This record gives sequence, C-alpha cells and structure tokens, in this order.
Amino acid sequence: MRSMSRLKSGLRTHAWKIAGYAVTAALTIAFILVISEPPAEPAAPAAAAVEEPKPELNEFGAPDLSLENERFRLRFDGRYGGVTVTDKATGETWVSIPAIDETMPPNNQRFIRSPVHIRYTEGKGSAQTYPFKEQGALQAKLSDAGDAIVAAFDLPTLGMSFVMEYRLTDDGLEIVIPFDSIRDGVDKKLVSIEPLPFFEAAAGTERGAVVIPDGSGAIIPFKESHPPYFEIYSEFIYGGDHAFRKNVYQKVTDNERELLSYGPREMAALPIYGIYKEGDKAFLAVVQDGAEDAKINATPSGLRGIQLYRTSAEFIYRNDDVVFLGSSGEIPLTLSDMIPGDRSIRYVFLQGDAADYVGMASAYRKYLTTVQGVVPVEGQSPAYQLRLFGGVLQDEILGRTFISMTTFDEARRMLEGLIERGVRSIELTLEGWNDGGAFGNQPAHLPADRRLGGTADLKALADYAASQGIDLYLKTNYVKPFHKSRAMKESSDAIRGLNKELMKVYKPYVTTRQASYELYYLLKADRVSERYVEKEMPAFAELGATGVQLGLMGSMLYSDPGSKTPTYRKTTLDAWVRSMDAAREHAGKAAVDYGFGYALGHVDRIDDIPLDSSHFLFEERAIPFYQIAVHGMIPYTAKPSNLRDDPKAEFLRALEYGALPSFRFTHEDPAMLKRTMVDDLFSSRFSEWADLSVREYNEAAAVLEQVAGEPIVAHERLAEGVFRTTYGNGVQVIVNYNSKETSADGATVPALGYAVKGGAQ
Repeated sequence: MRSMSRLKSGLRTHAWKIAGYAVTAALTIAFILVISEPPAEPAAPAAAAVEEPKPELNEFGAPDLSLENERFRLRFDGRYGGVTVTDKATGETWVSIPAIDETMPPNNQRFIRSPVHIRYTEGKGSAQTYPFKEQGALQAKLSDAGDAIVAAFDLPTLGMSFVMEYRLTDDGLEIVIPFDSIRDGVDKKLVSIEPLPFFEAAAGTERGAVVIPDGSGAIIPFKESHPPYFEIYSEFIYGGDHAFRKNVYQKVTDNERELLSYGPREMAALPIYGIYKEGDKAFLAVVQDGAEDAKINATPSGLRGIQLYRTSAEFIYRNDDVVFLGSSGEIPLTLSDMIPGDRSIRYVFLQGDAADYVGMASAYRKYLTTVQGVVPVEGQSPAYQLRLFGGVLQDEILGRTFISMTTFDEARRMLEGLIERGVRSIELTLEGWNDGGAFGNQPAHLPADRRLGGTADLKALADYAASQGIDLYLKTNYVKPFHKSRAMKESSDAIRGLNKELMKVYKPYVTTRQASYELYYLLKADRVSERYVEKEMPAFAELGATGVQLGLMGSMLYSDPGSKTPTYRKTTLDAWVRSMDAAREHAGKAAVDYGFGYALGHVDRIDDIPLDSSHFLFEERAIPFYQIAVHGMIPYTAKPSNLRDDPKAEFLRALEYGALPSFRFTHEDPAMLKRTMVDDLFSSRFSEWADLSVREYNEAAAVLEQVAGEPIVAHERLAEGVFRTTYGNGVQVIVNYNSKETSADGATVPALGYAVKGGAQ
C-alpha cells in the first residue's frame, strides 16, 4: 500500500511538473508575441465599407522661411520642406531636392522631394515611407531669435510626429532631431529617420563621386552607363551591434553551428559621407550626436528607377532581431523602447579645388581639431613596431598545457638584437603576457604569467626598455574573453540579447564562414570599466608599462538590450573612451586597433588601420580618406609585414597611405601553435625575420621620417596603378603597382616600386 501511495504521489508530482512546463512555455510564447507583434486591430462592423487609401499629398503648404549668417543664406521651401543654401560671396548653391525629370512616376517624384524618409514596424520587419505618402503635415517657424528653423512633421496615418531643426554654421549647415520632439506611434513603431536623403543627389552624366567611409574610404563614381546594381551601401557606423545577430551575420538560423558570417569586409570607421562634383562643389557630412546608432546609406543610380546617385545618414531608433523557440520557427523581436538621445548632422560645404575627396578629408581633419578637440600626438618619429606574442593554453585530453612562445627574458634579448642591427627607435607591444596567456583569465590580466617569467621578469624587461628609450605597451582584452576564463561570471558579466539569453559569439571557420566551437562572451562595458580597467591601469604603470593597447575597444561596439538594466551603444562608447583616457592618465599612452572615430583624440597610436575598402561592386576604388584626416596628428600602423598576403603590393600601399610597418613575432617556431586557438601566426619566428624586418623598417623609415607630423595635402591617380601622395612640406611619394616601370611627373618609378620627390632621396 505504501508503495502504491508513493507511486500515486510521484505521478501527481510528475503531472504537476509537466503542467508547469506547459504553462511556462505558453507564457513565453505569449510574451514574445506580445512584444513582437502589434496590438490587434478592433474588429470592424460587419456592414462597414472598406476604407480606400487616401491619395498621396503633392506638397505641404508651410510658409517659406530663410536664415542668414556672414557667409551663407538658407531658403526653406514650405511646399516640400526642402532647403537651398547659397554662398553669398560666390553664388554657389547646395540643394536638398535635385532637378527632377517630370516624366518620372509621380510617386518617385514625391519620394525624391520628401525632406525625410522614415522606417516603422508593426512587429515584423520594417517598411519605408515618407510624409507625402502618409498624409503628412508640416509646420515651420523661426526659432532662437531667428537663428534656427524648426520644421515639425506630423504623420497622422502612423500616429507619429517629430521635429527637424536647421541652423547655419561658419562652414555650412547643421540639422538636429531633438529626441524629446518625437511622438511614437501606438500600433506602428518608429524604426529610423533619414534626413535629407537626396541632398545634392547627382545624375550619372555629371563628373564626381559619392564618398563613403568603407574602411579607409571609397568612392562610387557617377556613371551614365553601368551594370545593373541590386543593392546599396548601407552599413552601421562603427560596425554592427553584436547584441543583434541580424546586424552582424549574413545568415541567422536556429542552429548556432550554421550561423554564417560575412566574408572579408571593412567597417565604417568614421562617421562621414559626402558627394563631390569635380572642380565645382562638394559637401562633407559629419554625423555627430547619435553616430553610434546610425547607418551610412549610399545608393547608385538605377535603383527604384531613379537615375540619381545619393548618400545620407539613417538614424536608428529601434534595432530588431530574430529568436527561435522550439518548433515555433523564427520569431521577430524589436526593441520596445526607442534608443534615446538627440541626433545631429553637420554639413560642410566646399568649392573649387577643394571639391574632391582630399578636400573633404581635409575638412574632416579641421573638424577633428576645431570641434572634436583632437590634439596632435607628440613625438611622431617612425618607430620600429614590434609585437611579441607570449603564450597560450592548449587543450589536452586531460587538462590544458601552456605553450610558451616568447618569455620576457627572450623579449629582452630580441630587443638587444634589434639594437645591435642599428634600430634606435622601437615601440614594443606584448600580447599573451597575462595570466593564462592569450585566451587566459581575462578580463583580469594580473599577475603576469609565471611561465613567461612572472612579474619579476616583466619588470626587468620594462626597466631595460626604459633604459633604451623604448615604449612598452601591454595588450589587454576587456571586451571579448574566451568562455573558459575563470575571471568572469558570464551570468552577471556578459551581455544578453533581446531574448534575455546570454549573447554567445563564435569564431567562424575561415573556409566555410560558419560558426566553430570556439566560444566567447561580450562583457558589459560599465561593469568592466569599474571592476577591472580602473583597478588595473595603476598596476600596469607600477610594472613599468608606458602604454596600454586596449584590444577591440577601437573595433567593436555593442549594446546590452536583454539585461535587467539595458544599455545602449552610447554607454559602451563612453566606457571605452574612459578606458583610453585612464590608460593615458596612469601608464602614459594608449593604443587601439582599427580606430573607430570616437577613439581619435584619446589614443597615441592606431594599430592595423584600414588601408583598403570592401570593394563592393559599385565602388571604383579605395581612397586614403582616413589617412588624409589623421596623418601628422596620430601615428598609425599597417598590419604585420610578416603576415601579409601580397608583400610587395601591401608594402607599397603602406607607403602610399603613410602607414608604419609593424611586425608580430615569436621567439619559438610557430609550428608549436598547431593545436591551439592561435591560427594567424604562421610565419613569426624572430630569428628568421630579424634581418628582413630591419631592412624593411629602414627602407620605410627613410621615407616616413621625411613626412612625420605632416598632413597629406593631395592624393592623385596619375595613371592606372600609379598614385601620388603629397605632404604639407612638399614631399611626394609616388607608387607604381604595375609590373612595368613607368615615368610619372618627371620621375622614373620602377615596377612594383616607388619614388620620392621633394625630400631626401
């Protein structure tokens, strides 16, 4: 009887558990449906007639207004909400509504004339629209004692409204969208706002190009005839947000092993875009407030039947993602609250000889110094950039083995070897030096790994470096630790996605681009800043480090939407900048990789700066926009010379763009790394590269020493595969990527070689 009683009791308990699981699953599905789908429309009376869609408006009927300062006059067209800015001295104009072919379909005409494009969601996906289509109303008035125009848009069919403010500046125009002016819809939720989408749009018959911040920069030239394009350039400033898989993966599935990463491509490192019309006029747009949550869009002619080239910024107010729950398939999720903060764009107007990408980049350089407050780094003599890899843990059948590749004592002997070879200026960066090596117990880094010599030997190395005038940088990882790290507690330290689950980041296989089993987490920025960065920076200084290389802080930016206290990318950006400033305050210097724009003014060196573009089909070529903007203010390096794919071409590109060569070495044979997670150090043994690297450094330094601290004032394509870079002191560097010798501007340039004019030969 007792057994039967226990059996019945067990069955009842099991039944309650099953019921509990069923209720939990049902509530979860209901919750997801509630937050991802709009409220149901009330049922219409049976006899009610279906409401016909209202015709689109053709114009607003708001008053015409004007602004004026010492240099410019702005006319606001109340019919369409467009603006025309005129230089009072030259008569040159910049317009937000281009000349329109009247034979174009009326809806396209209204699409072009619209002063703003909007995206909204009803729970699944998003739709693009514009005020004329939504029966929009526009009210405009002068504000700020006549120094601003306030344009208030009301979209009754969406239940939304917002304001755009226009102000003239000394060099152009500024647009602001105040966050507190936005009224969100009820059933339809705001996703993005794209101001002045056709500003200075150009036909393919004109001479000029669209400039986009793809990697180092790229141009999309105007062409009257070209192959059909089916996609536009639409990339997030500072890369995609890794808290939303849709933003960073080419394909998202319910099987994490099948997550498909994009192939090799560059990111939008700078918050800029623009258009130039050769020898005539140009504009550079700088995305200011809200850049971290914005896209740069560039559309070649032909799409939607519109024969115009255009570019603009799209401010994102809500991101979305997909999750997979059981057999329910793909379930869309969208941020419930808008990303807060004002948004603003500053337009800089250029004319004549400044109307090209060099003039635009020079204008951005001026913006960095006068508006962003960037101060040139002192002491920019080209140094031999030495990066040494310490060690890494290797998984075994039982336990893990530490693979020592470069001890601190061996690092000192390598420095001695370089000095013996005549190298007098060196910057040393140590990676994999910390407890557990490259994939050790990060975000904690101390103590130095005992198998490399421990704290005592690291201090001895630092003392030797100081005695030789060598800067010693310690590379850190406060961003993306390996999942086996004992220093983090992922449940409280790592970010979460919209589904409230920990966001897992898998390293993709090189061949298939699908996710491997190598798992990482992304850390909450504020938590890392308070618990680790602020505590470790003084300790690094005590070790004798004169700089800190803040790994990934210049190349990765994300939010944390799924934690109890959600944060946005602005929170992470501020934390990264505080970390850079803390490194400078305590150790003396800071460095980052890639160099997202927010780092400028807060670092002393940019490693692996982008020297190319993604080569999208509509791009003609990469341009050194980034380098023109920062050369002579912040030193930057190319990717390690010993790990190049095309040594000759990449050496020439570094010279053309003014980048320092760098070298990533180990003391031991890289074959020892075969069964580790380090798969990019395939040719790194110092003894095999020492002489070659010194020769390359001496050759590059002979050129770069002549232009250290100088701005790039011109960059030209003299012929196919032949480019000339001119610096502020008159030095010219001409590179020839062709397989035959060429003559350029009176100089003979060897095949796959270069020539220097105007300086020491």
